[in-house]
Amino acid sequence: MRKVVLDSIMSLDGYYTDSNNNIEWFLPFEEEDLTWSREILEKAGLLVFGRTTYEEFSNFFPSLDTNATGWDQILVGQLNKLPKIVFSRTIKKADWKPSTIVNADPAAEISRLKGEEGKDIVLIGSGSVVAAVVRAGLVDEYRIRIEPVIVGSGKRLFGEKGEMRSLHLVYARSFRSGVTALHYVPKGTEKAK
Repeated sequence: MRKVVLDSIMSLDGYYTDSNNNIEWFLPFEEEDLTWSREILEKAGLLVFGRTTYEEFSNFFPSLDTNATGWDQILVGQLNKLPKIVFSRTIKKADWKPSTIVNADPAAEISRLKGEEGKDIVLIGSGSVVAAVVRAGLVDEYRIRIEPVIVGSGKRLFGEKGEMRSLHLVYARSFRSGVTALHYVPKGTEKAK
């Protein structure tokens, strides 16, 4: 059985985008962020996106020249080579290969994929997909970076509706940038990790 890992960045007040759907308030990645992301992607076998996050990533990473921009080659290489699923009812083709468009209930599809053998399924951003998968109780690890900013309004990472979930803190890191990185698992599963 595969693990489902949520990898996301949010503001201190729980938003993953501001009210204009921007993430310009994210701090630039420093070495600690890169190490955090590499740890997650090393265990990944599949990346999962919603339409908006997929479009943002697919417009940026495939043509990114890591030598010219200074972006981490390992991180960009993993993002580009790993199989991707994008949940969308509007996208007709996915040019960022290897990608598959899925027009189905995210929770049902992730549940099916989770039952297969393989490396981790990593959810990146994508609030509506995250909310559905969290509501269904499918997330095995919550890997959240909290930016030192209060956005005030926008899209909440876990949606507006849901039920309480008790989590166990595996570890927390405080980065020099002010970012706090948190690794949680659902309460009751910590001994199995």
